[in-house]
Amino acid sequence: MKQTLKKHLINLRGKKLKEKFLVLESDDWGAIRIPNIKVRDWLYEKNYINKKDPFSHYDTLESENDYEALFEVLNRFIDCRGNHPILTANFIMNNPDFDAIKSNDFKQYYSQPFTETYKSYYGSSKTEEILREGIKNNLVKPQFHGTEHLNVVKWMNYLNQNNASFREAFDLKCYAIDDLSSNNRRGNLMAAYDYDTNEELEYIRKSIFLGLEQFEEIFGFKSNTTIAPCYVWNDEIEKIMQKNKVSCFQGSYVQNIPMLKGSFRRKYRFTGQKNDNDQTYLIRNGLFEPSVHKNIDWVNKCLESIAIAFKWGKPAIISTHRINFVGGLDENQRNHNLKLLKEVITKAILKWPDIQFIDSESLSLKNY
Repeated sequence: MKQTLKKHLINLRGKKLKEKFLVLESDDWGAIRIPNIKVRDWLYEKNYINKKDPFSHYDTLESENDYEALFEVLNRFIDCRGNHPILTANFIMNNPDFDAIKSNDFKQYYSQPFTETYKSYYGSSKTEEILREGIKNNLVKPQFHGTEHLNVVKWMNYLNQNNASFREAFDLKCYAIDDLSSNNRRGNLMAAYDYDTNEELEYIRKSIFLGLEQFEEIFGFKSNTTIAPCYVWNDEIEKIMQKNKVSCFQGSYVQNIPMLKGSFRRKYRFTGQKNDNDQTYLIRNGLFEPSVHKNIDWVNKCLESIAIAFKWGKPAIISTHRINFVGGLDENQRNHNLKLLKEVITKAILKWPDIQFIDSESLSLKNY
């Protein structure tokens, strides 16, 4: 009852739309997270990652098989206007170049585009080719998630200080371990826009410029929307994005704002809300995260969220992270989740024959 009331409150504010739009927003594409099962199990033994954390257990770089399985599901359906469900896939543009960093004695950060990581992981460009087919067929719409899904300055400081856990994980080509030190307010280093000093902010500014340039080079178009890693950003990040022509922020209804001292400050957002830079917020009002919480009826939970959004005249914006659709660490969980996704889409079309599938960028261009 409490969760249902919360869903109504999230949808209460903002302009109403006549159309019934369904958006699938998915973060973390392109990032490596956990390299393989062998590395994951070693990190468990060392207590460097939490066994109860589903992202540490399931999340890894997507493969051509993952894309093919996902696109096969999306391609089965069309809406009242003949459009397939389309996944707004929010991409991390780079991963660390571990060999280059090590060869320079950890004095400087080096990175490689995720397209190169595909080749180094899988030995060919096939994964990228399947992704581009999905883009061409309007099954996936890439948008900018970040240059890295990593606080590079803090990570490099740990490596320079010869921090044992981060150095050992580094040797296994992994950065996504826990950090429970007293000077870290998140428990890991995944929040790329969390910062404590102006020096760190300047690094973030340059990183965003670089990442958005890379995005356009790789995909051939600009990213008009973005989603901050871990929902952590502040006004300075918004200004940087505005200078780079990013006009819309995807996100949760709660924005976590980094403070120079202390923990995060929270600010609450609603879909269609504008900031001082005339940028629009699109707020996720539903979840489809079966890999994150196992003991939930995700089909009915997701359909309830869609129904409440439509009741209030809002687009149904469903958060569904990459973890749900990758099988490199557990193929069975990927296949199970895709069956659930098929059920959600099938029932949504039956219940709302006038439903329209749309990506986040296209939604952001509606008259909010």
